[in-house]
Amino acid sequence: MKLMCAAALAAVVGAVPCGAAVITVDFESFGLPIDSALPYTGGFTAGGIVFQNSWTSWGTFTSWNGFAVSTWTDPTTPGYLNQFSSFSGNGAEGTTHYLVGFDDGFSLGPDLVMLFPTDVQVHGLYLNNTTYAGLAVRDGDDGGMGLVKKFGGPTGTDPDWFVVYVAAYDAASSLIGTNTFYLADYRFADSAHDYVISAWTWMDLTSFGPTVRRLEFTLDSSDVGLWGINTPTYVAMDQLKYEVIPEPATVILLVTGIAAAALGRRRREPTGDDEHRSSQ
Repeated sequence: MKLMCAAALAAVVGAVPCGAAVITVDFESFGLPIDSALPYTGGFTAGGIVFQNSWTSWGTFTSWNGFAVSTWTDPTTPGYLNQFSSFSGNGAEGTTHYLVGFDDGFSLGPDLVMLFPTDVQVHGLYLNNTTYAGLAVRDGDDGGMGLVKKFGGPTGTDPDWFVVYVAAYDAASSLIGTNTFYLADYRFADSAHDYVISAWTWMDLTSFGPTVRRLEFTLDSSDVGLWGINTPTYVAMDQLKYEVIPEPATVILLVTGIAAAALGRRRREPTGDDEHRSSQ
């Protein structure tokens, strides 16, 4: 029994089992040229996960929602024409590729959906503003259209906010839980603490547990007009990390197999008496 994997034994009593590998989805395998993004109509797959999107060509322009893979590097140009750049101008952890999510607010269902092929434990992912959204809320400009409020208002004390809500669902489409990440937050009593996210920031999602099959992201803002949210509802994401946790029955079989192998090996090992008799 000394040969038994300690982590596997711990799994029987509820700890993390041995052999569970963390998968990192970094989108580098798409190999896009710098300053480009691709219209993956209907969605695309990376790291075993399906990322949903919808693209429609109207001849002279294209509309879309959902996820896109991007390598745009412009952190300074405001406006819609720079909708695919992260606010830091790169990907997380030194990469060049990342996700840009757009929640248009008009679809019947959620726009930003990730689908997993089996039950998983999601560790988390990095989030960032896009340049388009970050500059719009920080400076009150969306490329000259004048529709977006400068967060904080004229005095800098308005309690404005721009948020990402994350909901996790299991295989039966039952809600597991929700989490919240503020891309901009001006609700502090001391305005010196107000912020707009401009660097990749980790969002921990381990609280959802090991049975996640779907993640849904929605964006909301305090800046709302007659036609809905004025804030550009874009978010950048990268380095999604998850692992598949073996079911308890599988772990028990693993532990039993290891124990049986160890016992069989012990029985087969010659004793001192066996060696003495064989030499006579």
